[in-house]
Amino acid sequence: MKPLAGVRILDASHVVAGPFASYQLALMGAEVIRIDRVVGDDFVRFHGGTDAMRTAGLGASYVSQNAGKSCIQLDLKDPRGIDLFKRLAATADVVLENFRPGVVDRLGIGYEAMRAIKPDVIYCSLTGYGPDGPMRDAPAYDHIVQGVSGLMSTTGTPETGPMRSGIPITDYLAGYNGVIAILAALHYRHATGEGQHLQVTMLGAALPVLGAALVDYQTTGNIRDLMGNQPFSDSPFSGRFDTADGQIVMTANTAQQSAALIEALAIKTLDEELERTRQRRQLSSAQKAKAKAALDAAFMTDVADHWVDKLTKASVPAGKVAALGDVMANPQLGAIGTMDAVDVIGQDEKVAVPGLAFTSNLTGRNDLPSPEASGASTRRVLADLGLDAEEIDSLARAGILAGPGLPKAEDGD
Repeated sequence: MKPLAGVRILDASHVVAGPFASYQLALMGAEVIRIDRVVGDDFVRFHGGTDAMRTAGLGASYVSQNAGKSCIQLDLKDPRGIDLFKRLAATADVVLENFRPGVVDRLGIGYEAMRAIKPDVIYCSLTGYGPDGPMRDAPAYDHIVQGVSGLMSTTGTPETGPMRSGIPITDYLAGYNGVIAILAALHYRHATGEGQHLQVTMLGAALPVLGAALVDYQTTGNIRDLMGNQPFSDSPFSGRFDTADGQIVMTANTAQQSAALIEALAIKTLDEELERTRQRRQLSSAQKAKAKAALDAAFMTDVADHWVDKLTKASVPAGKVAALGDVMANPQLGAIGTMDAVDVIGQDEKVAVPGLAFTSNLTGRNDLPSPEASGASTRRVLADLGLDAEEIDSLARAGILAGPGLPKAEDGD
């Protein structure tokens, strides 16, 4: 049995962070009902993948984190749509939303309205900057929050200036924090019978990963420079290096690792730099440049796999910089067992998608159904709610709901 079997999530979120959170919960066994807009304008459905995938509203970004959810299309700007949402909320353990602050209250589906329907509901609001403060109404997208949070100030080089991470990291950080908050609230409700309103922000989710830099600044006034490919430890014997056929990343944080590295590379010119490292003394800029030049020259004498193998045997952490194709071919993915597979339109074989980032001796991997087209479960979910076929068809003709196989909205209705 999955750990969240029997838990129902009503997910009114869209784009990345909220759907990622509900996906993690679905992978742990929760039933997730995803609310799509009738207009079908969530861009992730049309982002990435083949033409056939995008045409079907099943783009790569959507497929990567929405399998196993029931999808219905509902107009939340119409009182009849709001009524259906409330009826669904009355059956849910968790309501998840990521509208801008104040929007759900104007629609009549905010926390207080949901608590009046279901007193023990867990209501999770996921926003960029939270419900209060001078930035509460500012639009928040990942690349904006990366800049505002300070993440970009540590990424890049003096030549490039601050740069964003290549993936929407603050969306995923917020999604993970949403999962943590919801799991904690479910445990609290189990113990006390009480629901609660959770506020998760992208800005707040980004700050913990900057914790060490923020504390260092407050206590010393130091501001971390753009780190480029230099590791967090600031070790001069670490970084990304070119080899004869590719690139490696390598970290020698301790004096012992640094000595093992220098011996493995047969470098004879860094005795002074190594001794200063043993004494935990800062190297001068000239000494750092000397160490880098020596490492650069040594690594260019052989291929990446040779150096990774040699350094690993010497207990110096190292790895080859991998392209995405290399990652998918890496047998270690199968060994750790954290990838799942889904059927994707137009593909002869299942496509691997990242699942839960942990395994359990009690539960196996997920046998995931195909991600659903927008509104694919509208009729089924509402029939389970008690609506008959005539009511569902009438609401579809009125434009209140939509989905494959339902009547089209009639103009002027």
